[in-house]
Formats: sequence, C-alpha cells, structure tokens
Amino acid sequence: MGTFGEPVTGAAVESQQADQPVGVSEAPQDLLDPNDPRLVSEELNANPEADAYAQPAPPPDGKYRVKLKLAQKDVNGQKVDFAPALWGKAPGQAVFVTGIEASIIDPTGKYDGLKAYDFNVSTFVGRDNATKVTTILGKLRKPDGSPWAPPHTRMPARGWIELLVRALAGEPELGVETQWEYSCQECGKAAKAAGKDYPRAITGMHKFPAEQDKQKRAAGQLYSPEMKCAANAAHGYTRARISIARFLSLEELKK
Repeated sequence: MGTFGEPVTGAAVESQQADQPVGVSEAPQDLLDPNDPRLVSEELNANPEADAYAQPAPPPDGKYRVKLKLAQKDVNGQKVDFAPALWGKAPGQAVFVTGIEASIIDPTGKYDGLKAYDFNVSTFVGRDNATKVTTILGKLRKPDGSPWAPPHTRMPARGWIELLVRALAGEPELGVETQWEYSCQECGKAAKAAGKDYPRAITGMHKFPAEQDKQKRAAGQLYSPEMKCAANAAHGYTRARISIARFLSLEELKK
C-alpha cells in the first residue's frame, strides 16, 4: 500500500475497506463464572443452519440516500483529515486528497448501514475543470438550505478541502449512485511488487456471474458477488465491494 497521497485503485482499496463484524464490540467485556445460570440453564436461541460468517451481498447497482462522513487516514502514523500530493502527468498537479465514507440509509433495513467509500476525493482538476471536492460541495446544502459552495466561488485548493471537512463534520445526507466493483487482491499485490499500475477494476453488477443459489435468486439476488480471477485461477475468488459511481444532490435523487 502506498502513501495516503497516492490515488487508491484496484486491490489497494480492498485493504482499506475490509468489512467489520456487525454488532461485535472490541471493547473489553466483563468476565463471567462459567457456571453462570445464563450459560448453563437458559436455552440459546440460535439457528444451527444460519451462517454467522456470511456477508450480505452488496446492494444492487442503483441510487441511494446516504449519510456522509470524513474517512480519515493514517499518514506517518497520524490521523489526518487530508494530505498533500502530486497527481497526474509530469509536472503534475499539487492537490489535497481525503476520503469519504457513505453509509446507506434504507428504511426497509435490508441495506441500512452498508458503507461505500471514495478514498480519492481530491482537488485534482480534471475534465470540464471539475474536481471531486467542488462537485460534492456543489451538491451539499447547509442545515439552513443554503449551498456550501455558491456559484462562482473561487479559492485555493486549501480553502476548498477545508470547506469540505467543515461540511462533512455534521454528517450530512446526500445521494449516491453505486456499482459493484471487483479487483483481484493478488493481482494488485503482484503489480505493486513489479512497480506496475494496478489492473483496471471491473465495475457493474451485470458483469458478475449469475447467482446459482435458488433461494437467493428467489429473494431477488440475480448476480453472485464472488468472482474468480480470470488472469490466474490460483488467485481464487474475490468479493465485490460497493463503489461510488457519482454523487447526487437530494433533489437529483428524487428524480
């Protein structure tokens, strides 16, 4: 894994986004007597056929309402809100880069709380003179409804990145369009060791294999989130992650 300032692509994303166990606290727990009545006399209401290690499939590609927050990263052992970097072809652009975590809001509860990330939110000026930072700020609104970035706002890169940090401090809601993304971790490791670019990720739910489990298909899951490495069968399977294709204002989300 490179430094925080480097664009995060391919398998590098996977190492930063390992799923955490749901509902499991890492805080120290009180020790119990092994003969505690709760352990020896109360019936354990558990289903032996259920799989505690099973992970939910990513939500189908689509538009979702989300809650945003800053995804801080470690730089030289310290947590930072953003970091400077040099991106692009020589001589490159001097930019600030940060990460964003988007938690899905699903009233049905099926996908509620599932997270998507973008670790490449930067002030890099691309096509149409757009940057991810200014794009997101242009779609966000303050609690009073006023824009965080009124039209024709101009300021240096530092001003824009600091404004984004302030906007995300309140964990605002926004819309996102998601898509499944696949990157073989082993291919990524091999590319890094060889000093080469990470292989291009495969994006889009419809590029994944059809789901073969009849129960899952009956429940509406038509594609399997597991994909085998096409370059090297020994690399085995890698699970799809939720990626953010683009951000949407709450008004755009309603359309």
